[in-house]
Amino acid sequence: MHGRGVDASRGNIARHRGAARRREAHECIAAGRERGTIVSETASPLRPNEEQALAEWRRLVAADTEQVERLREHQPDADHYRPTAARFRAGGALPALELPLLEQLVEPGETLLDIGAGGGRFAVPLAHRAARVIAIEPSEAMRATLTESAAEASVTNIELHNRRWPDVEWSETADVSLASHVLYDITEPGAFLDAMERHSRRLCIVAVGETARGAQLAELWEAVHGEPLQTLPALRELLAVLGARRRRYELRIVVTPPAEPTDADEAFEMARRLLWLARGSAKEARMRELVRERYGEPDGRVTLPAMRDFVGVVSWRPRSAAPARPPRLSE
Repeated sequence: MHGRGVDASRGNIARHRGAARRREAHECIAAGRERGTIVSETASPLRPNEEQALAEWRRLVAADTEQVERLREHQPDADHYRPTAARFRAGGALPALELPLLEQLVEPGETLLDIGAGGGRFAVPLAHRAARVIAIEPSEAMRATLTESAAEASVTNIELHNRRWPDVEWSETADVSLASHVLYDITEPGAFLDAMERHSRRLCIVAVGETARGAQLAELWEAVHGEPLQTLPALRELLAVLGARRRRYELRIVVTPPAEPTDADEAFEMARRLLWLARGSAKEARMRELVRERYGEPDGRVTLPAMRDFVGVVSWRPRSAAPARPPRLSE
């Protein structure tokens, strides 16, 4: 009896302490609401709700847009990718490091919707696995590059569409949808992802870098423009959005190789484009000086910082998809 009495007494003390902690937590939440520092019991900077995550994404894109429009020294080509489209072709200058993972995610005989297919870096090789590839690409230069790349690879099952996603008139549905490195400057990621899910029967895939374009040259940007770079959303922000939307996603990481030396003129041109500088301007001269000083090699070549350390391949089942079949266990 004595032992049971002690246990009961300890249990009562624990319950009282628990109740006191709960009262204290509620009082802190109430005080935070009065100060305007707490939105709800569940939302926080590390645990945003969907509205907060999407609003922060829009803010980052707007900050980048404002900075670029204010500091750029030249007006862009009507087709922004015309000068660089060849880099995005299948087998081109940009390695398709994510391809082995994508080949695992796209099953043989499926239909693939490639949103922002570019020059065919993934659409062309995946066409050998998928029964049909529907490629959406608004850039004329990119479409021309994709068409040429597909012809060289004897690929005939790619359907190319001059559209911008999301498209309210789009009606086709595929087994798998893919958006590779296109989300960074999308103003409304919620609408983009919703459209992906509506037009995907089995799986949605987004490939996105650890950081967005230009982030590797943030120090150079600040030295040339005199203010910090406003970085676009990338992998961390995408995961925050998907988490806030309660999607059960899978994340696979592709580690990118270290940067290698390149011809100085090639490095200057890349830095010029990423810093939005005009040829022959005072800022471009300053950029060249800093690039040689910070990244120059003894042989005259230049090793710019790597674009990013890794890429995330994020996949999830759309809400309308049939439940996944559990794997069969071997006996």
